[in-house]
Amino acid sequence: MKKPIFFDSWGWIAVADCKDPYHETAKPFYQEYLNSGGIPITTDYILDEVLTVLRRRLTHQVAVKFGEGIFQAAKVQKLRFELIDNRRREKAWELFKKYQDKPDISFTDFTSFVVMSEFKLKEVFTDDDHFEKVNLEFKRLPFIAKS
Repeated sequence: MKKPIFFDSWGWIAVADCKDPYHETAKPFYQEYLNSGGIPITTDYILDEVLTVLRRRLTHQVAVKFGEGIFQAAKVQKLRFELIDNRRREKAWELFKKYQDKPDISFTDFTSFVVMSEFKLKEVFTDDDHFEKVNLEFKRLPFIAKS
């Protein structure tokens, strides 16, 4: 089985939206990852962002279909769906306060940093460079990292 990778909003959107500029790269990567036994890890905060973007950018039906797929994958243990509980939210809040010099990093990103640290994950399926700006040794997957 492949090592777990954290899936950020960017990755899910690139997979789900065929008009996304990274779709042609993201979709095959995702399929290969799943086919080789990979189990994505994501959170309820990420799902919130993704469903909102898909509904606004595409259609309500696309967002619902995506959500149903996520919930089904979690149900059959093909995806690890982590909830941001009080403990995680408090840790994210501490990071949010600590990184006052990085106002472009969202609170959702900080919750992701907490989950990634908890599971000792280093790779994240994203093009969001915020993951590399916090010096926690997170790395965007190489095929999408900008030079």
